[in-house]
Parts: sequence; structure tokens; C-alpha cells
Amino acid sequence: MKKRIGCLICALLLCLCFSVSLAEVKVHINKTPPDDWAERDLLRLIVFKVTPCDAMLLQCGGESMMVDSGTRKFARVLEQALIELGYGDTADGHVHMPILFNTHPHDDHLQGFWQMVRNGMTTDLFITSFSESYRNEMQQQALKEFTGRGIPIHVLEQNEEMTLGGAKLRFFWWNGGNDPNELSCVTRVEFGDTSILLTGDAVGMAQHGLLEQVPAEWLKADILKSPHHSYTVMVKDFLDAVSPKFVFSSNTLYYAQTTQTQVEAHGAKFATSASGRIVLETDGNEWYIYQTKGQI
Repeated sequence: MKKRIGCLICALLLCLCFSVSLAEVKVHINKTPPDDWAERDLLRLIVFKVTPCDAMLLQCGGESMMVDSGTRKFARVLEQALIELGYGDTADGHVHMPILFNTHPHDDHLQGFWQMVRNGMTTDLFITSFSESYRNEMQQQALKEFTGRGIPIHVLEQNEEMTLGGAKLRFFWWNGGNDPNELSCVTRVEFGDTSILLTGDAVGMAQHGLLEQVPAEWLKADILKSPHHSYTVMVKDFLDAVSPKFVFSSNTLYYAQTTQTQVEAHGAKFATSASGRIVLETDGNEWYIYQTKGQI
């Protein structure tokens, strides 16, 4: 009898653990968070309105990293936005961003960093997955500007990990890629039970390649940045593998309409940053997402 009771208890505990592991991460859009939300340890992703370019800010545990930067024409407005968010150096009025990360060396992702540094922005580190010998004019121009100003450069290794506050970041890209889009560095961000997949401009071939190259759990995420500004429809198997609850695009709805239809047919919510800044916050258990219309 004791043995049966012991087995029953073990079975109940296993069921309980299994049900907890299957707990659904909730995504709240334009809903008011709990009263103590601001007091919790949060991961925040800010998607700036720099259509049709990429410029995002990750914040967690008092640490910050900017992911891509748009073209040079957005440099001044991004500087102002960052100052308003608390990244201004009161001594000289310039921006200080601790970490700059570029997914791939195209002007709509990298040129803004180059211009902001020329404008006086300081940083502790520039991160890229492209070697310093990679033959790309934008890459070489940016690295020359950074090294000339004494900015440390870190070239990522495939599958490298780092932490940002309490969040864990993993960087990977398709081994078979040739051009910068195909080689776009994909970033998986984990915080508690929640996750984000930032895809840079990983086009269809890269999506197919990643499906074969990386473990399925590296792709699955609550939040997905639509690859390549939604110019092309996502590979269905890739979208199935990610199985996101919310997808955002850095393009206008005119170009993102097909992706929106695809995503909503999949059962996920969709938004573009063309309407205004998107802010996504999580305490590691659930998401609160809102958009400020018109705000960069």
C-alpha cells in the first residue's frame, strides 16, 4: 500500500510539473499592467519608428543594448529619443549607449551607428557577427570610424551567448549564407519563461537554412521581428517553428500587408512600427505591449 501511495504521489508531482511547463505565456496588447509592474524586474524591447529601417533598444536589469540603427537620416531623431529615455551625457549633451549591436552591414541597419558616433555618441562596445576583414563598404566605413575613436569591437562566434541584466542572449546565423541578408545575425532573447526572436534581414534561404541548422527550441519564441522588413512572406515552416504570439514589422502596412495576413492566419497579433514606437515589456511570465502613435 505504501508503495502504491508513493507511486501515486510521484505521478501527481509529474503531472503538476508538466502542467506548469505548459503554462501559456500571455500577451496583453494596449492593456494596463498591474499596479506594481514598474517595480518588477523587467525586460523591455523598444522598436523605434524609423520605417523602413531597423532600430531597437533592449533594456534589462539596468543594462542596455541598441540593436541596429537605421540609416544616417534617422541619426538626429534617434539621438533625441535616446536622450529622452535617459541616455544623454549631461556633460556635453551627447548620447551614451553602452552596447551597439549590428545584425548585418547594410545602411538601413548600420549607417545610423556610424553617423551617431560621428555626431559625438559614445559607447563601450560595438558587436557584430561579421569579421573585420569582411568585404563590405558599409562595414569597413563603420569600423574605421569606430576604431579611430577607440571603440572596442567584438566579433561574435557562432552560437555565442551573453547576458543583459537577467536576460540571456544567443547569437546565430545561417552557415550557408553569402550576402549580408543571408548572413544576418539572429538573436534569441530569453527572460524567465518569455522569449524574443530578432531576425535581422534573414531572407527565405536563411530561414530554410536555420530550420536545418539549429535546434527547434532556439527558434520558438513569443515575440518575432518579421524578417527583412516584411518585403517577402515568411517561410511557412519557419513561422510554424517560431509559433509567435506577436509579430512586429519595421515597414509600412503597404509592404507588410501579406505578412500581416499570414501572421494573423497563424493566430498571432501583428503591428508595424510605421504607426509609432512599439514598446514590449515582460516580467518573465507575461507580456504587456503598447504603441505610441507618431512617436519615434
